[in-house]
Amino acid sequence: MELVNTAVFGLLSVAGLVVFIIVLIKSFKEGGVLHGILGILTCGLYTYIWGWLKSKQLQLAKLMLLWTVVWVLSMAMPLIVGTSALMQAIPMAGELGIGGQPAETMKPAKLRGKKSAKSSKKSKARAGKASKKGKPAKAKPSDPNSKALALWKKGKFNKPDQAAALLGKVIKQHPDFAPAYNNRGNAYRDLRQYAKAIQDYNRAISLDPKFAKAFNNRGNVYFDQKNYQMAIRDYNQSVSANPNYKLAYMNRGLAYHQLKQNNLACKDFSKACQMGECDGIQWAKKQRICK
Repeated sequence: MELVNTAVFGLLSVAGLVVFIIVLIKSFKEGGVLHGILGILTCGLYTYIWGWLKSKQLQLAKLMLLWTVVWVLSMAMPLIVGTSALMQAIPMAGELGIGGQPAETMKPAKLRGKKSAKSSKKSKARAGKASKKGKPAKAKPSDPNSKALALWKKGKFNKPDQAAALLGKVIKQHPDFAPAYNNRGNAYRDLRQYAKAIQDYNRAISLDPKFAKAFNNRGNVYFDQKNYQMAIRDYNQSVSANPNYKLAYMNRGLAYHQLKQNNLACKDFSKACQMGECDGIQWAKKQRICK
């Protein structure tokens, strides 16, 4: 990508120089030496203005239009490159909740009602080897949750519609399993169905108020919608729930940058890098945002 950007910028520079030389020669011939010298001394600005003023008389309209397009694109390139790099950083910032298959609810026999020992054994078998601490049972490769998680590649679902459908099945079977809502929210974000994504993140957070990943992911949706203030609010909640959550610091830095609060952005990028996530600070230094 960097090589392509460099090549495009180089072509624009050459095209702009060629057009400038052509119009400069015209100014020498038609306007005289003074016009030509003024064009050189002002680095082409005088020549550009003179060219537009004489465009009809000397039939330079198409040439001047080309010069204008080249000039605008050349000035916009740093913003285009910067935005491209920024968008490359954001997708990796979305994260799944804990993996594995949610275990069946293991309630005491008195609360479950009178069941036979045989029925109890079947229930435990369905639950799998869930730990006493309430961790999810080891997932089977064929269950919907595992199939959905297998679609997660490099910070996004490669088949988000399929992942959303699979996670919907998990939620139907386990309506209080917060990670499934968080993960389906990621799928909806990949589909750009932002309202549904936020609804799922809200549900995940209501089930687990300290779910740092869900706050971070909801912040990413607000970031996508260019609602940077709301994004920062969620990133704040994320780092409050988990002070060592490096991706939330990086994402908050990106949001601060969008609000032109680069001092705060650089602090967050540096904080994330101290924790091992240096993509933000490397990008910012390359863009000369941070020292």
